[in-house]
Amino acid sequence: MSKKQDIEEQAAQWAVGLMSGDNRAHTEADLADWRDEDPRHARAYAELAAMTADLDAVGEAALQEEFERELHEVAEERKRQRWVAGISSLAAGFVVAAVLSVSMWVSAPEPVTYATAKGQRSTIALADGSVLQLNTNTQVTTLMEDDERHVTIERGEAFFSVKRDESRPFIVDAGDTQVRVLGTKFNVRLGASSNVVSVLSGLVSVAQRSDDDDVREVALLHAGEQAEHDANKNEAVVEGFDTGSVMAWRTGKALYHETPLSVVVQDLNRYFNAPLEIADAQLADLPVSGTFNLTDQDVVVDALESAFSIDAVKRLDGVILLYARQKN
Repeated sequence: MSKKQDIEEQAAQWAVGLMSGDNRAHTEADLADWRDEDPRHARAYAELAAMTADLDAVGEAALQEEFERELHEVAEERKRQRWVAGISSLAAGFVVAAVLSVSMWVSAPEPVTYATAKGQRSTIALADGSVLQLNTNTQVTTLMEDDERHVTIERGEAFFSVKRDESRPFIVDAGDTQVRVLGTKFNVRLGASSNVVSVLSGLVSVAQRSDDDDVREVALLHAGEQAEHDANKNEAVVEGFDTGSVMAWRTGKALYHETPLSVVVQDLNRYFNAPLEIADAQLADLPVSGTFNLTDQDVVVDALESAFSIDAVKRLDGVILLYARQKN
């Protein structure tokens, strides 16, 4: 073996021992002393370092391909088996690192979507211990991250029972409305023109998201308070609310107290496939009070007819028309 080959083999041994982390026999100081002994030592080590500098920047497949090519060239040109073995150990270390990196990437949390059809309700237990209840025709997407918990309401209404975790805020996005809590119970309804946030317990921050993604708090709600947030007006109206009325849907009921029939019809149409429609304009402001079972539309219509002097007529297209009953 020539002196040049001997120096190259020594350089390879240093690289394998130090770059792989196995420095029990030699240290960086020892390497520095060896390089200072002879300019050829320093040059050989520098050339070897340049050949392997890019190995950690490539993916697993590319790294393996590059290593096999270099292995073939070295075997043909220099026939230095110990040097090749050293580079093999080094490349294998980078391959393991690449595989671990890919595994960590694959295990990152993924968004999960839940949805209910018209007339359906669903209860979902989230990974953090919180419970989510979906009302009729609702769709949400959840993302449980290490530092934050996110739920986006795409449509509909949901009730949240959030497990308290001060290190992981719970954030709900409903259109331009953003709700932020640590642990509480509250209801969010995404509407066509405004969103309603009703707090059953705890403290809830309601914020407005602007076009430039800036978030500004518009209300801070306590238990028993409700905020109707009109994104177009960039404001929220805060007031008390009837817990029984707002939360009745969770048990399959709808509760109204002196509510105009027009509002009742709009609300009931969220639950049934056959829409109700007011045929007599004089009925629009008729006050309606009572509890209705949302699991059976026929029972609801019968209750409206018997309690409020209404006649219901079903058209061929399925629409149920509501008329004021004529007095004899």
